[in-house]
Amino acid sequence: MNIFVLNCGSSSIKCTLFQNDSVWEGRIEWKNGFEAPRLSIKKKDGASHVEPLEQKDPFSALEYLISHFPKAEIHAVGHRVVHGGSLKKSAAITAEIKKAIRSFSELAPLHNLFELEGIEFMEKRFPNAVQVAVFDTAFHHTLPDAARIYPGPYHWVEEGIYRYGFHGISFQYCAGRASEMAQKASKLVICHLGSGASLCAVKDGESIDTTMGFTPLEGLMMDTRSGSIDPGIILYLLEKKNKKPQEISKELYENSGLLGVSGISSDMRDLLENKDPRATLALDVYLHRLNSLIGSMIASLQGIDALVFTAGIGENASLIRKRVCAQFSFLGCELDLELNEKEHKTDAVLSMPSSKVQILLIHTQEAWEVARECRTHL
Repeated sequence: MNIFVLNCGSSSIKCTLFQNDSVWEGRIEWKNGFEAPRLSIKKKDGASHVEPLEQKDPFSALEYLISHFPKAEIHAVGHRVVHGGSLKKSAAITAEIKKAIRSFSELAPLHNLFELEGIEFMEKRFPNAVQVAVFDTAFHHTLPDAARIYPGPYHWVEEGIYRYGFHGISFQYCAGRASEMAQKASKLVICHLGSGASLCAVKDGESIDTTMGFTPLEGLMMDTRSGSIDPGIILYLLEKKNKKPQEISKELYENSGLLGVSGISSDMRDLLENKDPRATLALDVYLHRLNSLIGSMIASLQGIDALVFTAGIGENASLIRKRVCAQFSFLGCELDLELNEKEHKTDAVLSMPSSKVQILLIHTQEAWEVARECRTHL
């Protein structure tokens, strides 16, 4: 059974081909929008190939990437879709499902429309395959009302304005993997730190709190997204600065976060290497907000068994892990500093044996979770 998984993210396109007992992985990455595209492919034998791309159009680049994969009959194509609204499980893609994905695009403007383009591209590319949408919001349907409902007028709830949560595919995988790695995994705080970033409090395998909300804009500071801000700022910009909603939206989604504060780059790797005061400021703001929200997740859980780091920054930025763990040393969180500095190609326990909180590095496998969902539709 051959399953192709497509993940159209805010700064990358990731592809995975599950072909019998082998796995092929491909990725197209951009910096600061669709600039400087780069292709990387990891073959089933572990060999890798990296090259800059001439194709500026993302789906021309995707076609080029697919040409590097082995030719095979594709039985299912799984699509990671960020906003599924009230849909609680994956779904075979129909005209109705595509209409729903489009309707939720107002709440996830950097994601849903791009993912819909990916769906329509793959429908033409593999017309005989079952197309399956797997929603990042589905994992969070277990949120209790106290975490789900905003303190606005109650008719917001009736209109579908409440916390949905995102990165659920990653959180679901990491929760399962942590239960295999940790001595105790009843209370987990999972830090999905990538271009987009959010936290999840997982209790006995279920999401009970998370930082992203009605849209993927809430919560942590991200690459170009602001995360949570005082809503009065938006009213001020509308009323006193005469800014249009579209202008404010562009500022919050595309010109804020690491890029907005630093004025240098949206890429954490660039900022970690830069000594400019604004690069340092961007890191300090990022960590302050990250630590504050980790604390709120621990409060929701009434304790913590394991702290999990995953996604691009979480898996690779040792300094971020070090500074976070130092902030929570008062809870008995002891990081093995030597182990933390090493490059880990597999999942790892990074805490000292004496640590009261286990610290885990987990390479998130969203594609694997999506492929598992696809199998249920075949």
